[in-house]
Amino acid sequence: MNWLIKSFLILLVICLALFLTVRTIDKDNDLIKDLIVNDDESDEEEEEEERISIIDGFKAIELAEEVVEASGLKFESLKSISIRPEFIAYAEVVDIQPLVSLKVEYLELLSDLKVLQNDLYNHNKILKRAEALHQAKSISTRDLEKTRFERDRKTSELNAANARLNGFVFKVKSSWGDRLSNLVLDKEQQNEFGEIASYQKAVILLSLPKNQSLDYQKQTIFVSGLNQRETAQTVSYLDQAKQVNNPLYGETYFYLHDSQKMRSGMRLFAWVEESGNSSEGYFITDQAVFWYANEPWIYVKHGEELFIRKPLGKAKKIDNGWLLEDKTLVGDDLVVIKGGQILLSEEFKWAIPDENDD
Repeated sequence: MNWLIKSFLILLVICLALFLTVRTIDKDNDLIKDLIVNDDESDEEEEEEERISIIDGFKAIELAEEVVEASGLKFESLKSISIRPEFIAYAEVVDIQPLVSLKVEYLELLSDLKVLQNDLYNHNKILKRAEALHQAKSISTRDLEKTRFERDRKTSELNAANARLNGFVFKVKSSWGDRLSNLVLDKEQQNEFGEIASYQKAVILLSLPKNQSLDYQKQTIFVSGLNQRETAQTVSYLDQAKQVNNPLYGETYFYLHDSQKMRSGMRLFAWVEESGNSSEGYFITDQAVFWYANEPWIYVKHGEELFIRKPLGKAKKIDNGWLLEDKTLVGDDLVVIKGGQILLSEEFKWAIPDENDD
């Protein structure tokens, strides 16, 4: 009986030892697994952080070539451009009906003047004949004086008509300037006046901001019915306007627009080239620019897998893009024109905490 008890106790001790051994091995395995997982996570974090680097003081992100292709990124080399800076002015199509009315009035004055000139010519002939008859004692002195009076009256009427015509010319020139006045007054410019009156061409009133001035011989004007600089057309100088249409504006000028689509009263967008030297640099399309921290940025492709984020800084905003005068900012690198926001998201992706992190 004792040996059975001893055998049972020995068996119990062996089972207990085996149980403790298995538990210890499981714990060791769990610990090893935890160490492996933590090590993998640490490697992933280190790998993620290694994708972000600093190059020449700018942040850069590294993407594998297959990731770049899958992201649909597009990049291109920049083109050098040379432009003259411009400022915005105000323009509108002038109502030419007053000019047409002045033209009609001018023709009427000319017609009245022609009639009076003919009348005076006839009265001079009548007076000359009367003087000959009076000398031959064929008519009385009273009849001669009456004829002379009629001639003098026609002379006075003709002088008055000339005065009215001169006053009319002064009125037109003081209101419209020499160039537009000549369209009304000069017979040799009737064809050009007809083009304006029939809306084949339009007279444009250009009004500059008060702090701007114009040298019409050196500065080109572009106007468009839409706020799109690329559709703007040049206009030809006519004359300096004699008055402003708004006290908020400064100098005013008349220009001629070779367009049949302009109508009286239309407000136009105008761009005036500034005097001085042209600006040279790289042209960066709007598609390549993205905004971060209230500043415009671009990504440049450096090498095969590296993309550097750079600020545009003092680049000038121009139509449909930017003028980057500091060419060293980009150098010979390609500029990302599509996918800048994707790269920005990838750059800050590592900073977003994992929801599984404790």
